[in-house]
Amino acid sequence: VGLLTLECFAVLAWRKFYGNWRMYKRRLDGVGFSLLAHLCWYLSLLAAPFPLSRFPTFLTPRVYAGSLAYMLGVNFVILFFSYRVFDGIDYITESQAWVFLATTTILCLTSGLVAYSYVPDSHKPTFYRRWTLKEHVATYWWNDCFYTRDHHHQITTDQEYIRARIPTKWSPHYTPNEKILEFYKEHWGDWCRDPPDWFDEDFKASIPEDLLEAVQNVKNDEDL
Repeated sequence: VGLLTLECFAVLAWRKFYGNWRMYKRRLDGVGFSLLAHLCWYLSLLAAPFPLSRFPTFLTPRVYAGSLAYMLGVNFVILFFSYRVFDGIDYITESQAWVFLATTTILCLTSGLVAYSYVPDSHKPTFYRRWTLKEHVATYWWNDCFYTRDHHHQITTDQEYIRARIPTKWSPHYTPNEKILEFYKEHWGDWCRDPPDWFDEDFKASIPEDLLEAVQNVKNDEDL
């Protein structure tokens, strides 16, 4: 239990070092809920480390890959201490345990390498590179995303909407706030004069209060 607790906090410290430990959703990024989500992702690493865990919304690729490598290696340390420091297991000899652990580790590595070989070259770095949610939002969601669902769950390809949606969807810990403020200042007048279909009351109600106040202050200054 002590080792598992240390591992859980070590992974948390690694995520905190990257600034990627909070929950990715706006209004769900509080400390308590973020720590609970972290515990769930740590347990998933132990039980079923699906590749989904590597997404920047969760553990990030480098934390995911590093954690898996650590867990494969620490098994040998645990086995060593189990037999050399403690009493081990009566019905399995130490040599049998070493053979079993080595065999299963080789099987894990082999199956992982086979699966990795089928990943397209363009996506292979997503299994190990440093890729935080802040970087993902500032690059993919701001520049490259042209297809998503809007706040009414309808498919949209409007990049202006996708950018405007960022502060209403993602935690402010991960959003390019200066870019967003300038973007809102630039477009707010046009949205108010000739509202696009998505600029409805539901959307306006989802805009963070500090962003809305900043934009409206600018608009008031211009009116003066």
